[in-house]
Amino acid sequence: MKKEREVGKELQMLSRQIKRRMDQSVSEYQITGKQVSILLYIYDESKKRDVYAKDIELAFDMRRASVTGILQLMEKNGIIKREGNAQDARLKKLMLTTKAKEAREKLKKEIIQVEEVLTEGISKEEIETFFTIMKKMSHNLCLKEKKEEKQ
Repeated sequence: MKKEREVGKELQMLSRQIKRRMDQSVSEYQITGKQVSILLYIYDESKKRDVYAKDIELAFDMRRASVTGILQLMEKNGIIKREGNAQDARLKKLMLTTKAKEAREKLKKEIIQVEEVLTEGISKEEIETFFTIMKKMSHNLCLKEKKEEKQ
């Protein structure tokens, strides 16, 4: 009997492939793919408002400890700097360093290239269907978590 394919397993494998490809394409900058995504997020959002670690947690659906570790490494590697908030000393505004701003365009191009490889031969309709399905799966998981929290 043929074993059914597992959605979660396939998504994990694809996620690892994307991570490897992203990390490989930006390795010359001594930065990971996830750090590039965060760098670009900080760049875009800081044009409109101050950006804090909590914003990264929410935007990337990450736990505080994970965000803290990534931001500490980014700060150590001279990608970001943190500046205290006058109203609340616990909050540290995230800002890009000159080094990060200079590399931003090249890094953005690398992400675009990986996206192009990833979506090659896939129609816009198929991509839209993919996003619709992913959104439903995420919603299902969130509902399950909320039900478990209530019990």
